[in-house]
Amino acid sequence: MSETMVVDDFVPVIDLSSRTTPAGRRRIAEAIGKACRRSGFFTIVGHGVSQDLVDRMYRATNGFFTLPEDEKDRSASVAGVSGLRRFGGTGDTPPGLYEAFAAHVTGDLPEAERAALGDYPATWKVANVWPDSPAGFKDTWHEYMSAMADLSADVMRLFALALDLPEDFFDAKFDRHVSLLLANFYYPQLAVPPSGQIRRESHTDWGTLTILYQEDDLSGLQVLTDTGEWRDLPAIPGSFVVNIGDLMAFWTGGRWASTVHRVVNPRQGDTASRVSIPFFHLPNHDTSIEPIQPFRTGDAEFERVTVGEWFSHKMRQTFAPKLPA
Repeated sequence: MSETMVVDDFVPVIDLSSRTTPAGRRRIAEAIGKACRRSGFFTIVGHGVSQDLVDRMYRATNGFFTLPEDEKDRSASVAGVSGLRRFGGTGDTPPGLYEAFAAHVTGDLPEAERAALGDYPATWKVANVWPDSPAGFKDTWHEYMSAMADLSADVMRLFALALDLPEDFFDAKFDRHVSLLLANFYYPQLAVPPSGQIRRESHTDWGTLTILYQEDDLSGLQVLTDTGEWRDLPAIPGSFVVNIGDLMAFWTGGRWASTVHRVVNPRQGDTASRVSIPFFHLPNHDTSIEPIQPFRTGDAEFERVTVGEWFSHKMRQTFAPKLPA
């Protein structure tokens, strides 16, 4: 089978099943590099993640979101990171029609290790807040986070090959990674939302790469093309959507694209809820990053930046009215 099945010329489907051989890895890396230069989005199949694990993850997560509100509230977010969050808009942006539960890979470290994560951002030091039910929720999330971290690490090695770097170029920069697993629960839409209000407003991701499993036939994810059109990104059974974020675009000197995306409302009459679970793979908090190649225009916002500084900057850009000076 060819490593690349072009279902959509903007977001190709890439088969990872031949990544066990050097020649297969080179071909896959070439396809990934082409996708990252064009849109920064691609869909992967043949990834090796157990469908049983994915199914258990969705059952546990749906089970949490369908708990009574007072039970969910016992797992409310601490410092805006771990636990349950209900979202409002920012500035002139209307609120998204969803709530979320998040956990950091650092959130279960001993307190002394979390305290050593530096000052940027302080939220990475906060312990995870786990719900008491459904049964097995925490263990299932840990298992899924581990699988996503392993898959992300190999995708980063393929990124290195795509950039003509040693395959292990990124390894040491992620050996204490501060990745985040986030579950978005999009409410059933029993009435037509106000004009302009959608499930998830348009945005780019901030980090290096995101891996997302979409529920089959319950998509709504759209990507903004390089011609300014919104394109649906349908759910392909058994696949993950991968996209790069702003930090990876910076790391490549702007040669790879961090693309705007959003989640639109379902078709009128479709009242189903939707769960999406993106894994945000983030380097060590103190990793110092500079562009692998200079920006062509010379207008990079930073010459060099640590991961912690980058995220603090992004948080202030997004939430400036709510953060102290």
